[in-house]
Amino acid sequence: MKLLRRKGTHFPGQLAMKLCPDFLARLEKPDRIIAVTGTNGKTTVANMVADIARSFGLRFAHNAYGSNIEEGIITALLDAATLTGRKKLPLAILEIDERLTRVVFQSLHPDFLVVTNLFRESYLRNAHGEFIYRILDESIPPTTHLIVNADDLLSQNLAAGRPHTSFGIAHQPGEREFTRSLIRDVVLCPRCGNRLTDTFIRYHHIGRSYCRTCGWHSMTPDYEITAMYGQAGADGTASDDAGSFEPISSDRLMEAETLAVKTGDSEELYPFRGENILDLYNELAAITLFRTLGKTREEIARALAGLRIGRSRKEIIQTGEKRIYRMLAKGKNPIAVSRVLEAVDTIPGTKQFILLVDTSTGTVTPEDNAAWTFDADLAILRDPAVKRIVVAGRRCEDIRVALLFAGVDETKIVTRRDKRDAADALIIEDGPETIAILYELYSEPVSREVVKNICSRLAAGEEPTV
Repeated sequence: MKLLRRKGTHFPGQLAMKLCPDFLARLEKPDRIIAVTGTNGKTTVANMVADIARSFGLRFAHNAYGSNIEEGIITALLDAATLTGRKKLPLAILEIDERLTRVVFQSLHPDFLVVTNLFRESYLRNAHGEFIYRILDESIPPTTHLIVNADDLLSQNLAAGRPHTSFGIAHQPGEREFTRSLIRDVVLCPRCGNRLTDTFIRYHHIGRSYCRTCGWHSMTPDYEITAMYGQAGADGTASDDAGSFEPISSDRLMEAETLAVKTGDSEELYPFRGENILDLYNELAAITLFRTLGKTREEIARALAGLRIGRSRKEIIQTGEKRIYRMLAKGKNPIAVSRVLEAVDTIPGTKQFILLVDTSTGTVTPEDNAAWTFDADLAILRDPAVKRIVVAGRRCEDIRVALLFAGVDETKIVTRRDKRDAADALIIEDGPETIAILYELYSEPVSREVVKNICSRLAAGEEPTV
């Protein structure tokens, strides 16, 4: 497949398992394995970890172009092995589907496992967060060092009795103390089952809580973002004294260029090249991993200075006064859609949305279920700054109903059965504006078509810049 200049996806692993069902167990593994799992953010974090490792000159296998199930992992490890199955690379960085850990971890024991978060996802597969938690809790090898999100009231409990390092984000100036999301799956103490008392809730069950009955409380992060600043150091690595920096509030997150990370009694500064709270968590997870691996602040800061977070899942196109965001928002995943909607909605100015999150195909199947949209925080789109919402796909009318139940003004909603027609429904007017295209994984090709159609409608007089 390499000779044909084709990306491997998971076909080589698929073939290997047909020839030898226990192929993964027989294949000689790299000396060190870093795994990344979780409901949301695992692809972004795994790719960021790989980018940082590459900047350090490390050689490794990575399933960036494959899949995160067993066949894709085998395909990645084949890159790290000789024709006879002997290891030839010292490191593997693997994204692993959280449900498949019970299969993969029987044959592969990661030295480090980053758990980004645990949420409900598809009704048919991952609809119950504690179900996924139990799979992980029963599957993680005892020798694996966990990197866990101390703000996730569910997944942080995986650290109990295991070697671990944690990360989190302190409540920031200007940030709401309690965000009321439609979904909140953790309201009871994981130890005694009584109701938790919240210190702050950022969204869903991300925040800090404690139990008045038994004394259980959220973890204290080993690495915690305590402040954000509006400028970076002279060399882009945030190496200057924070005392000369301008602190910014959470509502100006897009202006942040430097993060202050508290660890122990010291404060470390890192450059930030993201735009929203999800980017903050993803970068902090990578920082925590590499600091745990023994890399210095200076080494990590230099590596981060040249990175842009989430490039594989987000594209920003500037054409004239219009800025087009093309962002992945997993279909059948109300949490992912809610978080991307909120991230875009915090951008100042007027906005239009194109929702390509319908996962339906040509025929109705048991998986063709739009009920998850009623769990998404679609009320975010009631914002007066949102001028139009184009819903495209075969189940567009179902999503329109969910928007109406969320209180969205019906005059702002336009539906198109064919996703390729979405761009034609936008309002084209002069002036600066954000156009956000949210697409589910299998709508990625058509989302690119939609971008081209938008650009052809915008008489900006210049080529779009990516």
